[in-house]
Amino acid sequence: MTTATPDVRDLLALPMPTRELHGLGWHASLLTLGGVKWDSKLSESEAIELIHRAIDLGVNTIDTAAVYAGGESERRLGKALRDRREGVWVNTKTTKRSYDEAREQIDLSFKQLQTDVIDLMFVHSVEDDDDVSKILDSNGVLRAIESYRDAGQIKHIGVSGHWYKQNMTRVIEAYPFEAILCPVGIFNEAYGYSYLKEVVPVARERGLAVLGMKVMAAGRVAHTADPTPYLRFAIGQDIDTAVIGCESIEQLEFNVATVKSRPEPMSDAEAEGYFEEARRVTEHFDSGEFSWVSHYR
Repeated sequence: MTTATPDVRDLLALPMPTRELHGLGWHASLLTLGGVKWDSKLSESEAIELIHRAIDLGVNTIDTAAVYAGGESERRLGKALRDRREGVWVNTKTTKRSYDEAREQIDLSFKQLQTDVIDLMFVHSVEDDDDVSKILDSNGVLRAIESYRDAGQIKHIGVSGHWYKQNMTRVIEAYPFEAILCPVGIFNEAYGYSYLKEVVPVARERGLAVLGMKVMAAGRVAHTADPTPYLRFAIGQDIDTAVIGCESIEQLEFNVATVKSRPEPMSDAEAEGYFEEARRVTEHFDSGEFSWVSHYR
């Protein structure tokens, strides 16, 4: 990836495309800065510089979580937004399921983010049937988040999931979530494990915002011939924004330039042409990468 050519510099100067986070009243940059990679692969000062560069390029939506790099993602984001919070939408996530533990983790998120208001709080990573029961417990995590919402500290409630698509559908049918965060990359389609076909339509029927993740397969896209088609595929789907982590300003600018070029949506036939490569580069993961496709096999 390179950002040295005049063409890329010209693209970076263009306006950032936006889409409404459906029903939430926010026009999100089509590219959301994910909270991973810069949380652990960069120094604190480099991470803050990357976040500021993203904002300068028109990225107005940032996604993080309390558990990313042991809280380092939220801490760095909080420092980066200390004087730049206005005009930036922040998502974070709780992994806890009980009322008390969720409140403890959410309190920590407010402290680490150095903010009084969180725009969107996700119940993070829906898993097996037991997890669904815990999430939907009337005295659990949702009651905790609702208490902050009722106090005006959390604006919206969402849910995320990586592996159990059928349970993602179950929870959004059982509770009035306002947003989902789920995998939308070619990689999922290549393994026949599609949130786009099975979960997103249900979310849209219920009026939910849709944020897409795993566009770059936790970084494995670096092993493809060209990452551009993978990002092009994702932003051509029925999503409101694509959440992508970056470990360098170079990567950030490449992704922003791709989005600002407003590529044509990819046909199903063209996407299928990348399935073999997508499966090949996700057969193995390097140390430290999140081997999210193991469940699909």
